[in-house]
Amino acid sequence: MALAVLVALIGVPSTIYIAYDKYTYATNKHDTAECIARRARSGYAFKKKYPDYSEQLDYSGTGCPHTYSFDYWTVPEVIATADAPEPTFLTSDGPSALGIGFLITGVLAVVAYMGFWLFGWLCAGFTRDS
Repeated sequence: MALAVLVALIGVPSTIYIAYDKYTYATNKHDTAECIARRARSGYAFKKKYPDYSEQLDYSGTGCPHTYSFDYWTVPEVIATADAPEPTFLTSDGPSALGIGFLITGVLAVVAYMGFWLFGWLCAGFTRDS
């Protein structure tokens, strides 16, 4: 039972952290899209990241943080993301990460408990005095 509790003590905080991280990523991405959209609407001329062989725009020159999320996006796609409602925890990938993480934690805790229970049951059967 101690191993099952240990699995839960590790799994629950890890799951919460991952879910919060996914929510933070979604809000940072939206904030960056808003920053890039402000630059685009003010007439900023985006340069190509690799002018010789790619159409990829270089958003890092805008001064906006986390521009790597939009490396292969066009300006209209970024503006559409900026115009979308700001993500909440429920509209981000947080709830799915929370559900999957709790499911995996629960299954691993039950497997650990049942595995050690089975191991103890087998050992008790072989060491029984007749």
